[in-house]
Parts: sequence; structure tokens; C-alpha cells
Amino acid sequence: MLEVKDYSKQELADALYAKNTKPASRLKKLWREVSGCPDLMRDLRRLHYRTGDSGFTAAMVERIKYWLCID
Repeated sequence: MLEVKDYSKQELADALYAKNTKPASRLKKLWREVSGCPDLMRDLRRLHYRTGDSGFTAAMVERIKYWLCID
């Protein structure tokens, strides 16, 4: 179960995709999933997310969990 808290992008990718061996692969997979969901991207933009940000706030993580159906 993913805890709702602030995460860096790498920390969130590691928490979600621990089975992928390379950390860079995890980060790319997270970006593909997030950017592939227009509703999620809209919610993140409402929460002032920009692609150059270094991480996600707890509110953003909550929306990611909702839109990507993560427990």
C-alpha cells in the first residue's frame, strides 16, 4: 500500500515499480503512466504541478493513486 506523503519523483517510482531493476526504467514508467492519463495531468496541473518539478506533494500522490488505481 502506497502511503500518501510527499515524494521525490524517484522515490515514488521506486515505491510503485520496485520489480523493475533499473531506477531510470522505473522513472520512465512512472512518467508514461502519469502523462498517459489526461484526467490525472489535469488534476496535477490544478495542484500547480509542472514537469520540471522534483517531486510530488501528498495531494498530488493522492490523485495519482486515484487515477492509476493504486492501493
